[in-house]
Amino acid sequence: MFDDLFKLLRSPRWVNSPIARRFGFGSELSYEEDELEDSPSNWTKISTSGHRPPVRSGHSSLVVGDMMYVFGGYNDGNCHNDIYAFDLVRHHWIHIETSNGISPDGRASHAWCTSTDKTKLYLFGGSGPHWGQTNMGKLLQFNIRDKNWTIVEAQGTQPPPGYGQSLCAINNKLYLFGGTSGHVYVNDLYVFDEVTKVWKKEETGGKRPSPRYKHQVAMVGNRMYVVGGGLYDPPKGPIDTYYLDVDTLVWHEVECGGDIPKSRIAHTISQLASDPSRLIMFGGRDDSGSRQNELSELNLRTGEWRIYYNEEGFQPDARDFHTSVVHNDRIFVFGGSNGVERNNDVFRYTMTHQPSTLLILAMQVLHQNLDYIPNEDLEALPFELKIGIQNINPDVECSFNPTWYMLEDQKQENAAPVM
Repeated sequence: MFDDLFKLLRSPRWVNSPIARRFGFGSELSYEEDELEDSPSNWTKISTSGHRPPVRSGHSSLVVGDMMYVFGGYNDGNCHNDIYAFDLVRHHWIHIETSNGISPDGRASHAWCTSTDKTKLYLFGGSGPHWGQTNMGKLLQFNIRDKNWTIVEAQGTQPPPGYGQSLCAINNKLYLFGGTSGHVYVNDLYVFDEVTKVWKKEETGGKRPSPRYKHQVAMVGNRMYVVGGGLYDPPKGPIDTYYLDVDTLVWHEVECGGDIPKSRIAHTISQLASDPSRLIMFGGRDDSGSRQNELSELNLRTGEWRIYYNEEGFQPDARDFHTSVVHNDRIFVFGGSNGVERNNDVFRYTMTHQPSTLLILAMQVLHQNLDYIPNEDLEALPFELKIGIQNINPDVECSFNPTWYMLEDQKQENAAPVM
């Protein structure tokens, strides 16, 4: 996307345009490939506005566009069934009221992912506050545009109720792996076809991961990577990593080197959009029972782990059962438990500086000068810039305005344990 942006800003069409001459976008604009390399900086605690969720752990979060969607979680003997959206650009919380008044039962340590087309959020499993006695096994979906929940009427061999599973989507199929009933841990794989609505328990080959819950997964091409996880406590030793080839359904163990972290559960893995083969791990509980707050990276191309050392010294408290997401190669961590209390804070870790800064500046300059820009030039903008302009001011009316993409609430605003 940044390559496209730079090509556009260097093109004669833009260099010779009134907006380029006015603000100095000239032919001298250039960028070097090494400017896109990561430059680790210190953590920032984000000051947020809007309707902030109550404290929680064991919830789930994911990103669609500029919004982080948060569902469920546990606190003080109760499991939440609410859904919130957090604007990752404006740092504004929105409590989403469902259009049909229907919400799932409260739960924690459920599985949660986007549909392949990014228009729906799938929810499976989880447990109520009586761990292992109130397990859930229905597949539900939340329609982002219509803001309503529905139960998916699925056929086939359906997964048993449980919690601590992982769920991810690729090519119109959902892959559900692992989890626990509270006493029995599994390493089974179930696949759901989004088109036919049929579940199937798949037989896999190769070296399967051991039974586990509260692991993390990431999709890279046709590979589903599984990082960490365990039983009630993670196994002794370094964290393990496997991948499943979703075409052949064969498992492979990843031989890792470098500064390999201890095994852990209830951690998070964040996948960089600029390089999906780089997985960033934060937090979790290790094999000694200690919660962690280190940030580590696994480079899947090399199999090497490394730790990010924070020279400034500030970083979030050690925690587990939190969530993390990536937006513009910035990692946002929300909620979780430090062993004494749960929280609802938001922290950000910036992996890259210049590309994100350029994108934000371009959004601001373009938004401030929309009256000077011909509509055909607006139409030529990359999609991310179009969305960014609208996020700065949702009331802007442009022919490219993707109105379904924005929440109605946003348009009205100015600005094992399972947990």
